[in-house]
Amino acid sequence: MRRLAPIAMIMALLGIPALADHPGERLDEVTALKEPAFEAISGPAPDLDLIGADGQPLDFADLAGQVVAVHVRSSPCLEPCRAQHDRFLQTVTLLNASPMREMVRFITIAEEPDGIDTVDAGNWSVAAPSGALEDLEAELASRSTRNGDNPMLHLFDREGRHVAIFHGAGFAPLNLLMHINGLTNAHPHPEPDGLLDWVRGWFR
Repeated sequence: MRRLAPIAMIMALLGIPALADHPGERLDEVTALKEPAFEAISGPAPDLDLIGADGQPLDFADLAGQVVAVHVRSSPCLEPCRAQHDRFLQTVTLLNASPMREMVRFITIAEEPDGIDTVDAGNWSVAAPSGALEDLEAELASRSTRNGDNPMLHLFDREGRHVAIFHGAGFAPLNLLMHINGLTNAHPHPEPDGLLDWVRGWFR
């Protein structure tokens, strides 16, 4: 029974339904109904020219097979980007308590990467653009049909396609978490269990 307490607490706090059906091809529709900050898009990954904290190029091609979440922090964006970073951090912390941590990569892009809190997560990288951050941010934002100055969090599926944007900092971390979980399961080949399977496994 000792192992039931942590997962029961997580389920109670986050409202994760232990026996929920996986939305499958209806993932975008399901997330849109629950989360106003969510926007479904579809397009190839832009050519992101990034430099990692180790000074080496960070190539999106090396992340094939993983879901990638990209958070951009420009210098002029102060409180809105800090607030979105906090939501991002909560999502990373929750996700990394599950087997999904092996299938998801988080990237924060900033002009000054020093001092950005990544909670020492091994799957969370901080990178700097080799060119102007404003140009990179504008290229990513051009996929959106919404107006406004809210920072955007971009999701790329396991094939590298740009598939979703979460706008601002008002989204529920659980909704981002569950959408990422859906993307990890959207694959024709057998893969490790997703979050809900992991939850069920605690009760076996």
